[in-house]
Amino acid sequence: METGYIKINIEEGKTPSVEAQLVNNNLYLTRHEMARLLNCFVQKIDANLRSIFKSHLLWEKDCSYCNRYIDKGMEKQTMYYNMEVLIFISYRINSFEAKVFRQFVNSVLREHLQKKRTPETKLFWLFRPNQSYWLN
Repeated sequence: METGYIKINIEEGKTPSVEAQLVNNNLYLTRHEMARLLNCFVQKIDANLRSIFKSHLLWEKDCSYCNRYIDKGMEKQTMYYNMEVLIFISYRINSFEAKVFRQFVNSVLREHLQKKRTPETKLFWLFRPNQSYWLN
């Protein structure tokens, strides 16, 4: 399974940048990859994941993927979480990298809305269950 990648580039004296490659318009990360990306501990990611899923802000089965594999005769599994979870987590963590990621998400959304919007068209969100949000 291809998961895509996301990387935050922070160089001294330059504006931070975010580089992302999506696979089928989505991105999947493990808890450890999220912690490394947002520069925090894995325990903080775990606590926030539990809180998000317990309060039913997101449903774990809808935004995660369990990869089962066999390593040295032992069955193992790795949980992957999609980009929606990463966005939720980034708003709960107070690190510089999380702030850069939030700014990236907001700017991409703003850019997308500006490209699609013309004075003649009305802007509204159409929700379809079990699908992505579509902009019409």
